[in-house]
Amino acid sequence: MIPWLFACALCFLVYLIAKSVDTVPSLRTVWMFNKLPGPNDLPFFFGSAWHLFRINMDDVFPYIQKRLAEFGGMYACYFMGLPTVICSDPEVIEAILTSNKNIDKGPEYKFIGRWLANGILLSTGEKWRQRRKMLTPSFHFKILEDGMGCMSRGWRKTLEVLLATKGQPVDLQPILGKGALDIICESAMGYVLEDNDDRSNEYVAAVKRATRDSTKRVYNPLLKSDFIFDLTPLSRSHAKDLGILHGFTGKIIRERKAAFDEEKQLEYSDADGKKRQVFLDTLLEMSKKENLNDNDIREEVDTFMFAGHDSTSTALQFLMMHLAENPEVQEKAYKEQQEIFGYSDRDPTKEDLSKMHYLDQVIKESLRLHPPAPSIAWLLCEDVQLPNGRIIPAGAKVLIYIILTHRNPKYWDDPDAFKPERFDPDLCKTRHPYSYIPFSAGPRNCIGQKFALLEMKIGVSTILRACKLTTTTNSRDLKYKMLIILQPSTPIKIAVFPRNK
Repeated sequence: MIPWLFACALCFLVYLIAKSVDTVPSLRTVWMFNKLPGPNDLPFFFGSAWHLFRINMDDVFPYIQKRLAEFGGMYACYFMGLPTVICSDPEVIEAILTSNKNIDKGPEYKFIGRWLANGILLSTGEKWRQRRKMLTPSFHFKILEDGMGCMSRGWRKTLEVLLATKGQPVDLQPILGKGALDIICESAMGYVLEDNDDRSNEYVAAVKRATRDSTKRVYNPLLKSDFIFDLTPLSRSHAKDLGILHGFTGKIIRERKAAFDEEKQLEYSDADGKKRQVFLDTLLEMSKKENLNDNDIREEVDTFMFAGHDSTSTALQFLMMHLAENPEVQEKAYKEQQEIFGYSDRDPTKEDLSKMHYLDQVIKESLRLHPPAPSIAWLLCEDVQLPNGRIIPAGAKVLIYIILTHRNPKYWDDPDAFKPERFDPDLCKTRHPYSYIPFSAGPRNCIGQKFALLEMKIGVSTILRACKLTTTTNSRDLKYKMLIILQPSTPIKIAVFPRNK
């Protein structure tokens, strides 16, 4: 009796795992896919996944980098039954990202669907096109310029917290995360968080856990099944975190919507008394004109809150590490700030920002080494012909490792070194346009990249004018977590000292 029960349980488990396979490729897809170069891995179902299961997850990037070097920047493999092309070659990437039809995200993104639902990050087809068209005007530079005061105030608050560390080496990620969240809430949602509001710290921590737990489902074949996942303690803790995340954004939406519906606050007044409309107002206005319900609004707010604070704070953490690790770069960037501001601590203006040429190069070089999203994935709905004549068939997944594209020695001399001068305008003209894509590229590039760059520039200017940074971290020794947003495997400790004026 017991062997039969065991056999039945095993068959049921195999069924659940098979059912959780992302998609079943057609015979045509398999036939064409097998013509592409790649390693001789185990066949079909496990394929390269078998190798990834055997190594520490912190070593995934070096493993992929080694394989890409072996096959010239692109190789084909099977991952859990799905034909997958892994690439870092700009020519291949250009062929993928410039397509107006191949806009479907890879199947692994579905694991953050319980959190972000089907907003602009995860949607596809006509829904995505409509949302992109609807939301793009919210990121016009004039609107972003109106929000600069919010950004400056937010980073001033963060600066006070940084100075309070009194030169002790600390992990700046939680501090920068809260600062970026305060900014996104005020500048995009018209919602001011109080300094003693613990919900912001809870939200930042819940974001980290939610992205970590969602990523675990990508690499664990058992957790791919919703049925199995919902039986685990991980599912229960994940649901608790989603309650925190949705509760936080839900409160913001309800309060803003109540004011909007009562027509008491059709425009948001910032601390300077200047009237301006925020991102959330655009959604609320559209709900009157378009077929947008409360769930539609929440999925876009959840998406923008997550992407707008986590990616920016992480990028700033790596940027501050590079400045601390390279004192000559830090000093040159500081002198540029002095030339613009003298010893004034005033907020930067649009004209000030336009003069920060060296800081531009510093930010771009930091984003080269540490792009916020280290990899992106697409599921092809039509064939893609590559410049060398090969074809990636419809039905295959393409996994683009941006972090490895940015370190491809064919396009970057001494790729692991931090050299801001790489982004001298004359040098940029000669470089392949898809060798540097920190915010992706093509039709589905990051809609909020101008917002992120503006926020980063104001943040670095505010901090650099007041602080000197040091660290014992060696960036070449860093390992990274396999998460949606790039994270170091161990905290980066940075010491912050006030500058003598």
